Amino acid sequence: MENFENTPSVIKKKPPGAMANNTNSNNKVDSWQNVDVAKLMSDLHLGGTDLSDVNWWDVVDHLRVKQDPVVKAMKKRKTWKTVRLFISSTFKDMGCEREYLVKTIIPTLRQWCEERKLKLIECDLRWGVPKDADARETILACLSEIDRCREENEYPYFLGMLSERYGYVMKSEDVPEDLKLRYKWLPGVSMTALEIFTGAYWDRNPHALYMLRNPDFLKSVQDDDVRMNYVESKTDHKNSLAILKGKVCQHFPDQVVEYSTRFDKVSGSKIMLTGLEDFGQTVLTFFKTKLSQQYPDDCLNEELTETEELYSQQKDFMLQRGQILLGRDALLERINNYLDREEKKDKILSLVGFPGAGKSALMASSAKTSCSDSKNKVFFHFTGATPDSTNIYSILSRVFHECMPSGSVIPIDQDEMMHFVPTMLKRSAEHAKQQGYERLILYIDALNQMDNEGNAHQLTWLPRQLPKSLKLIVSTLEGTCLDALRSHDIKPQELAVEPLSAEVREDIATKILMEYNKQLDSEQMAVLIEKKDAGRPLWLSVACEELRVFGEFRSLTTKITSLPEELGGLLQEVLRRVVTEYGGELVQATLCLIETSRFGLSETELLEMLTMKPTIPDTSGSHTSKMKIHGKIPMAKWALVYLGLRSFMRPCGTSGVGRLDFYHRSMSKAVRLMYLGDDTNTTLWQQRLAAYFNLCQDLTRKCEELPYQLMSMKDKDGLKECLLQREVFEQLYAQKSRQQLMKYWQFIGGYSIAAKEYTRFLDDYIKKHNLSNTDEGIELKTKVAWFLLDIGEYSTAHALLEVVLKECEEKYGKYGKELADPLFAIMTLLYRRALTYVYNSHPGYAECVRLGKQYGPWCEKVHKQHWPDYNDHLGMVLTVCGYFDGTMLQYCLDTFKRTNNRQGLAEVLYMLGEKNQYNKDINIPVKYFEQSLTLCLTAFGRFHLKTARCYQLYGQLYWNQWSNQSHNTDYLNKTLDLYKVELELLEEVQGKNHPNTVRSREDVIIILQNLNRNPEANQLAKLQPKESVAIA
Repeated sequence: MENFENTPSVIKKKPPGAMANNTNSNNKVDSWQNVDVAKLMSDLHLGGTDLSDVNWWDVVDHLRVKQDPVVKAMKKRKTWKTVRLFISSTFKDMGCEREYLVKTIIPTLRQWCEERKLKLIECDLRWGVPKDADARETILACLSEIDRCREENEYPYFLGMLSERYGYVMKSEDVPEDLKLRYKWLPGVSMTALEIFTGAYWDRNPHALYMLRNPDFLKSVQDDDVRMNYVESKTDHKNSLAILKGKVCQHFPDQVVEYSTRFDKVSGSKIMLTGLEDFGQTVLTFFKTKLSQQYPDDCLNEELTETEELYSQQKDFMLQRGQILLGRDALLERINNYLDREEKKDKILSLVGFPGAGKSALMASSAKTSCSDSKNKVFFHFTGATPDSTNIYSILSRVFHECMPSGSVIPIDQDEMMHFVPTMLKRSAEHAKQQGYERLILYIDALNQMDNEGNAHQLTWLPRQLPKSLKLIVSTLEGTCLDALRSHDIKPQELAVEPLSAEVREDIATKILMEYNKQLDSEQMAVLIEKKDAGRPLWLSVACEELRVFGEFRSLTTKITSLPEELGGLLQEVLRRVVTEYGGELVQATLCLIETSRFGLSETELLEMLTMKPTIPDTSGSHTSKMKIHGKIPMAKWALVYLGLRSFMRPCGTSGVGRLDFYHRSMSKAVRLMYLGDDTNTTLWQQRLAAYFNLCQDLTRKCEELPYQLMSMKDKDGLKECLLQREVFEQLYAQKSRQQLMKYWQFIGGYSIAAKEYTRFLDDYIKKHNLSNTDEGIELKTKVAWFLLDIGEYSTAHALLEVVLKECEEKYGKYGKELADPLFAIMTLLYRRALTYVYNSHPGYAECVRLGKQYGPWCEKVHKQHWPDYNDHLGMVLTVCGYFDGTMLQYCLDTFKRTNNRQGLAEVLYMLGEKNQYNKDINIPVKYFEQSLTLCLTAFGRFHLKTARCYQLYGQLYWNQWSNQSHNTDYLNKTLDLYKVELELLEEVQGKNHPNTVRSREDVIIILQNLNRNPEANQLAKLQPKESVAIA
């Protein structure tokens, strides 16, 4: 594919010398990438722009940077870091060295790196470059990978191996003009030499090692034909090789090592060498030393917390997306006005626009500016920047961890979290003030791309009133989310992200193309910017990229005219070209695998999955259980695939080990339309992902992807089998994933099935692995019991815990520490179960009280024996026990006062209010309830189960006063007011038919009947289900 020619009617090169300002008077440069070689040669009086008679060695030294290289040691590092080692050599004669490197040295270096949290990727691109690759493909496959090494490690880790071959030299007419400019190609330069120049020589790369092989082994080769494969036959190539070696030795005296080998035998046309041990040790020692200098052992601190890691990834995305923003100054000004304006009642600022309008870039640019102002505390969340970034619980969890005061207790499930948002934002804004900030600013991008679990798109989780000193900026498309915003209590201030003006479109197109020394004439520019979707920055950037690589200059105007008017069509056209030019089926497979994955895929995962056959699955293909992974595809092939798709991928982050995913949902949609048009095609790729992750050794990734793929395929049996694997259960049972585990069982058929299957699983697993009465078996049973408790399968959980406690008592004694967790579990079960009944009216409640009084003192004694006094955990355990024995509550109150646990205090206070409800002085329980209610509203928020519980118990106080004091209706009316609030909260939090809600509604009905308000009672009665276990 050729580049545009310098003719008036097409894209033109920049004027000669446009970038020559980076050369100094001594013809040394600051950056070789920015040098105009033609201007440099003119300055050196080497023939002007005519390269045909120029010797490359007369030019290359003038491209070397003038400054000494400085490698900054990374002082603090908590995450894994990718290190790319580029291996450069001629192809035919270095097979033995490459084989020794791949089988012996690289594995040793990789293990050393892994001990230091460095992920080593060797880039040996001599394997896998297609035989029929043209000049563009060959050059880009090699040199773009060096670019990538430079981006990730400042200076590429570079191993150059030279012997008696110079390498392949391309003809000038075969090399595309844009690549000549980009990589400073000169006549007579071989691909190997160009790798050395771009990867090490011109940068004076301190990470480069040059291994020069002594040719004496050739004296032992008797076959002249074989020997000729290992030496240059052309005189000019011999001269070039000698000059190249001389320059490397001259400029890198401490980084050049000559090594010797021994002739072993001839195998076919290849010479087999031995004695590579010293060669290998030199390579190993050099790169260990260089890696230790850039990534010292003492730079590795504690691992990033999940919060820190997600923030880092979001920040990388924000900085990348907000890097350049053209034509949006007026919108940025309006955002700034919103942030700076003080109003009595703030509004949510909503950025509204079509796909590809640049909303995310606008949000990122504004967030970047806000972060630079010390008076702002800024939270930002961009969909697509991190795995699970569309999940509402994950989004709100990030807000909680980054903005709430330390020590706050996070809501354990999605529903509770969504109802906690108003309280969370209020407390977060107050906390920001306490930290010295003037305001807290929240940026939440792409509301419409959130998963709609729990009806998140209805935005009921947004606060009904914004706290003072808090600003909230969101973005969305037209549709459900915007409609919900417009009908919300806080009416949004809408900011329309309109199409770019014609002037701005032209400015953007000009800047993009000028980066590659190209420009359109006025007629071509007019055709381009008048396209229907040219006002979308995404359309414009994709179109310019497509024109940049178009090679038929005489047809350029026709090409521009033929560009699809709409974004979707343009993306599909570009994808067709990329698939054709950058790897065919491998590119298509990469697109489909990424799109059908849950959270994107790592580079290593893709390299392995792309070896599965056939590359594109079909309905007659192998069953998933028979799919095999055959190592990894060659890096040369992957480099070409990555090069073609790179501009459509979201950044991996500064560590280089992140997931690859599409940076814009429009790309995702295009892939689905082109390659995943029906459920059958989608299922084939889901099967492939399921097969891969079923074999995956990374448990975290396996649990993220495998159950999700099985559910997406509607494979209930496969999903059940997966969830019943011990390691999968334990991974998903963790707090972050527990909601997803519950969701999977609901899909399979409900929690009763989960209870039955886990009971069977425990029996089989413990018997098979001889875990009866062992520490491991007891721990596993307790975990399962907690999960059954969480999903409301109380009877099954209770039976299991009875068995566990019996085994524990026999093994550890009655008061061993190992009994603490199962005792806490059974007390929690009894407490939660008791709350589902109407007091004193159901035998189930009486049974809970009986058992609570039986197990409570036992639980108290075990915990007090093994936990220090006034410990938060001890306080939480005894609070649950205190429901059945009020004498423990004063200790809990003292504990939470000492630890400043507001949530614990709120719960203990309303329980003390309940225990004192028959006190002769009603002011005593009223004081408890009032204090508790204040804490509940600030610590949990209004729409929270514990707030509802406080209202219920407060109402119960007045009900009992009414019952015992001549039926004073004042007490009954107070009871009604409090119970109606409880009912409102439960309907909102748990739904209208939840047992707790049914019980609360029944209480309100009874009160209304006692007030002779029968019509109202009858209306509520119609809402009650016909049968309920909560009503006796």
